[in-house]
Amino acid sequence: MQNQHNNPVLIFAQSGRFLAQSAAQAGLPVWVADYFGDQDTLSIAKRWHQLPVLSELNDDSILNVFSELTNGEKCSLICGNGIEYCYALLEQLPDNIQLVGNTAHTINTIKKPTLFFGLLDQLNIAYPETQFEHPGDNKIWLTKSASGLGGGHIHYLDQQANLTGYYFQRFIRGASGSGLFLANGKQAQLISINKQNCTASKQSPFLLSSVETPWSISDRHIHQLEQIIIKLTPATGLVGLNSLDFIISEQNELLVLEINPRPSSSAELIDLNSPLFQHHVDACRGILPNEPIIRSASKTSLRYLYANADWIIPADIIWPSECHDLPAMNTLIKKQEPICTSIVQASSGQDVNYLHQDIENRVANQLQKLEK
Repeated sequence: MQNQHNNPVLIFAQSGRFLAQSAAQAGLPVWVADYFGDQDTLSIAKRWHQLPVLSELNDDSILNVFSELTNGEKCSLICGNGIEYCYALLEQLPDNIQLVGNTAHTINTIKKPTLFFGLLDQLNIAYPETQFEHPGDNKIWLTKSASGLGGGHIHYLDQQANLTGYYFQRFIRGASGSGLFLANGKQAQLISINKQNCTASKQSPFLLSSVETPWSISDRHIHQLEQIIIKLTPATGLVGLNSLDFIISEQNELLVLEINPRPSSSAELIDLNSPLFQHHVDACRGILPNEPIIRSASKTSLRYLYANADWIIPADIIWPSECHDLPAMNTLIKKQEPICTSIVQASSGQDVNYLHQDIENRVANQLQKLEK
């Protein structure tokens, strides 16, 4: 990697495993601040510091973590999931930490609903009907948090009691997906189009369960996606790897839902031979790749394995090779929390589902139920 002076890379994320692995694969020392501290991350991180849960994050505590991890040494900071909660801290970084990613101003434009949806109006980009005050009609409405992750923050309005910090968006029936793209602040390149699947439950009706690529959508919709990111990039200053979430309605209309101004889980589905980490760094410095990024010819899928009860990770568990984000032995995994992720490749969606289910069964059969 052509990192400035080959400085270490500081990863900040709720789960930093993929970014840490990508930086290590590029030959760089990795320091990680994340919540999970899974075995994969700890095996490659030269330094690691645990973060509190996202709801407890604040700028001062994170900056203190950065100070402890870096000890004043120069490094490059790359942010993953969770930066949405505390992006103002990016304006307070010490001189030894160089940001490689979107600025606080750009993230604010993307993640503050009034600014983002106002910008979509200016650029004539379609999105579901959205309001910032309690709707007064009988339509089906959703409540969403601008800083939420993984769909766990999305609820039906009539099932949500606390509405502080939420905005309201009309429920659209259709198929959800994401477009992974690179941006350099002025131009953008669409890398992949991915199908998103949810696990519906009363507590979390829109919890993201899996992402798979490629997702075949019409040429018209592909062109729409390309035009959307081409419009939004110079309007917001987006750089590096980002993803755009969208839904294709039953009326075949493509509607924008949100942008994740950071590398997302769909980046894990790109061919391992592609230097995606380097592309992210280059794009943050204004350089987009001249050649198309390698995409796997097979269907590639990432699935989150959630606990259906409170489980303890046994010391003698044998993890399938397709599993990642592995918790340490004796870790308590509470009901509905993620156990790990599995990533598989197959020739068809049916085969992908079979492989995931087999992996899930093999893991579940080894877990120890918490005795109460």
